[in-house]
Amino acid sequence: MMTLIIISLVIFLAYLAGMYMYFGMPYSISDTFYKLEARKQGVGWLFSAMCVSVGGLLLPALLDITPESYQFTAFLVCAGLIFVGAAPQFKLSLTGSVHYGAATVCVIFSQVWVGLTCWWVLIPIWLVFIVYTVVAMSKHVTGSMRSDFISTKPMFWCEVAAVMATYVTIFIN
Repeated sequence: MMTLIIISLVIFLAYLAGMYMYFGMPYSISDTFYKLEARKQGVGWLFSAMCVSVGGLLLPALLDITPESYQFTAFLVCAGLIFVGAAPQFKLSLTGSVHYGAATVCVIFSQVWVGLTCWWVLIPIWLVFIVYTVVAMSKHVTGSMRSDFISTKPMFWCEVAAVMATYVTIFIN
């Protein structure tokens, strides 16, 4: 099971690194679908492949380490991510509602799962996210932003914080 977890993490991190190298900091992870499509029509499938493979590889491992009483949360995390990949075009009305609904389910239940499994992991990860957001937003307002990496992209960092909290909890278990 650990091999599946590591492969899923490598896929996720490689995707993020590649997107950052080619496009800079995206507004959200999902926004990379449109950046890929704008670069070359038909390449947006890379976003879908990342979501489906990360969710699919995590599912057996999460189900294995999660107590039966709240195993449904592990399923909803992975199913949500897979559905995000299946409906990447969040700017369209038909797929947008599926995308946003699945993303919401994925993020909320990942944090519920983390909270039920190893609640204290949430404190440092979300504290760093909140401090980052406040500092970045205040620097943006004053016009002192120096780097694309330290930018006002709170949705992106919220998504990364949720995913990292999940992986940290998996590795602790």
